[in-house]
Amino acid sequence: MNYFEFLTRWYNLPFVIFVFSGVVAGIVARSRRTRATALSAGLVAAGIVGLTWNGALHDLGIEGYAERFGLVLLASGLAGAAIGIATDRVRRRLFPAVEGLAFTVAGLEGSEARIVSREVSSDPGSGRAQWRDEDGVLHIVRVHSGEAPIRFGRPVRLTEFDETSRSYRVEEV
Repeated sequence: MNYFEFLTRWYNLPFVIFVFSGVVAGIVARSRRTRATALSAGLVAAGIVGLTWNGALHDLGIEGYAERFGLVLLASGLAGAAIGIATDRVRRRLFPAVEGLAFTVAGLEGSEARIVSREVSSDPGSGRAQWRDEDGVLHIVRVHSGEAPIRFGRPVRLTEFDETSRSYRVEEV
């Protein structure tokens, strides 16, 4: 039996449908700019786990697919849900949602930000820092240091806003 024949067996069709549904859910979510990682990853994982389990049973020569179908379906569904939730949590932690983006707005004095330029010197506008407010808006602001240069990744506090250069003076925290 070739792989295509294996996939078209009645006991594998629900898992093939899970995989295709997960891919379609991911594509639709991406086109609508929504986050459906848990659903799409969970469906794909459930399909892969079910197909793998049935493939192992087939390769071992263990019959009784009809008797084991419910167990395989339940176990692959639970495994898919766990994998989907874990994948979604990791993605949300590593890539948090940006609700908006603002560039160099006044009124952020006293906020703590992080330097995202290679280095910030005392020249106005010589570097960039980013800060996320409580609404999820990511602010990217032009910054300059007081005296000593500040390197990438350092936490800073935005102090004075220079209206002419549209740049904040920053102090390392």
